[in-house]
Order: sequence, then structure tokens, then C-alpha cells
Amino acid sequence: MTTSTDTRIRWLDSCRGVAILLVVVLHAGEALRITVGPMPGVDQFNLFLEPFRMPVLMFLSGIMLPQSVAKTGRKYFVGKVSRVAWPYVLWSLIILAASGELSPAAVTQVFHNSPTYLWYLWFILVFYALAYPLRRVPPLLIAGTGAGVSFLLTDGSRPEAMAFLSALFFLGAWCARYPREIAGITGKPWVLTAAGACAVTVGAMNVAGWEVLYQVEFAWGVAGALVIVYWFFPRLPAGPATTALEFVGRYSIVFYVAHLGPIMITLALADAIGSAGAWYVLPLLLLVGIGVPLGLAWIYSTREHVSVTLLFELPALKRRNRIAKAMAKASDGS
Repeated sequence: MTTSTDTRIRWLDSCRGVAILLVVVLHAGEALRITVGPMPGVDQFNLFLEPFRMPVLMFLSGIMLPQSVAKTGRKYFVGKVSRVAWPYVLWSLIILAASGELSPAAVTQVFHNSPTYLWYLWFILVFYALAYPLRRVPPLLIAGTGAGVSFLLTDGSRPEAMAFLSALFFLGAWCARYPREIAGITGKPWVLTAAGACAVTVGAMNVAGWEVLYQVEFAWGVAGALVIVYWFFPRLPAGPATTALEFVGRYSIVFYVAHLGPIMITLALADAIGSAGAWYVLPLLLLVGIGVPLGLAWIYSTREHVSVTLLFELPALKRRNRIAKAMAKASDGS
């Protein structure tokens, strides 16, 4: 959300990278909690961040929406099918097969009510599908509608969560249109102070047991977190750590779909030898939960191994799109 596209993408990637790594921490901690019981400190850390992780990811995706809908309809939908729908469906089937739940009913659910932890990708596919036909409707109006619908739906339900997160997605699209104005507001010290207080309050309330997750009544805490994010990440100094975060964010799809399998396998092995409760298990789970996707992301980034590329992208669709465009140009020339 700056005048420089390069700067904009880099800080978005670094922020997305942090959010995805926090998802890995969440799932590693949750897996341990289910296996060995409460994890003091880790459980509270994850609960404090719970109201913000997915809303921030949705907001960041929405920021890139104006750039996406500026494309032709064909290019827009081909890109979403290739890079979002394909890995969502493929990895949903992989996860169901690995868990022994690859039944016809579960496979059907993949297309209308995601039965795995990949529900975020399902949500965002719905938002992308709506965004293109609604591209001439003011994003703030769509965001307000999503928030209003969320308020009316049953607390704790998936439709409520979808409506709430749609508001964040389209809010991001609206904010992308007014970068200077938003920067002028969020850069004020009193705004940052109030935003930090709101975010900390809602995070603490979640730790204390209040039902704040995806609740419109507590959206002021999420708004506070977004203000802090917008102020902080563009100011990160360049360096190895920032570069690493940008890489994670750029290939966040890899980390998101591929982290839980290594975590669960490692935990099962540790449990089998009676070491699941050892102090080193959580660092080990984080190591494999980040390391395995990191290796896959590096191989994917080289585009030299088709078998790995196909795990996260369907390049055949884009190739057909390029061929069709070339043929159309040739036809126009003749």
C-alpha cells in the first residue's frame, strides 16, 4: 500500500510470512496439547494471537485484489484455478487419504464445505469468485455487507466466520485504493497507541475465555492489529531475516498446505517412543513444520521439477492460456 509496487509486495510478503509461521506454531502447539495436555505459555500465546492470524491473512489477500481484477476475466480465473483451486483440491484429497477419511461424502465436502484445515483456501476461492463480477461495486460496501451478515449469523458457525473474513478481504481491497490517506491516519502516534491498546485488549480477552473470534462486536481489536501491521512491516530494515520472511510469504501456499503432515508424523513417532512430553519436542515439531515446506518451496521456486510444481500449481492451464493468446494475436495480424 505504497506508491512503489516493489515495496508494497515486499512488505506484504514479509507480513504474510510471519502470519503463516504463526499458523505453524499454532498447529504444533495444538497437536502437542491434544497429545500430552496443556502447554503453559504456548497455549496462551496461540490464544492471544488467534483473533488476528486469519483476519490479517485475509486483509493482505484483499490488498492485492484491485491488481488482480484489473486483468481480463480469462486471465483472472485461470490464475485462481491454477494457483488456489488446484492446490486446495489436490491437498485436500491428500490429507483425507492420509487420515483414512477419503470417502465419497468427504470428497464431496471438499467442494462445498472444506473438511480439512485448508478451509482458508476454500473461503478465499469463494471471495475471488464473487470479487470479479462485483469489481465495479465499492469494496467498502461489500465489506460492510459482510460484517452485517456476520452479525446476524449464528455465533461460532462457519458461515459467520466466512462473512466476517469476507469483510476483511474486501476492506483490504478498499484500503489498497487509498494508500496515502491511510498512511496519513495510521502514522499518527495517538492512532498507533489506541490501535495497540485495542489489539492487546481483544487478545487478552480471548486468552481469558471471551468469545471474540470472528465476532463483529470485537472487530475493533482486529482493526487495531491491522493498523500496527500497516505501520510496522513497511519499516522493517532490509536484511537476511526480512528476506527469509519475504520468501516464506511469497510461497505461503506451500507452507500452509504442507506443514501439518510433517508435524503429525514427527509427533506420532515421539509418542511411540514415549517422548511426546519431552522439552525438545515442540522445537522439533517447529523444525520439521517449517523445514519440510521450506525445502519444497525452494524446489518449487526453481521451477525445474515438474512433479513438485504440480503440487502447488497447475501450469498446464496457464500454458493453454498463453497459447490461446498467441493464436488470437496471430489471427489479428493476418
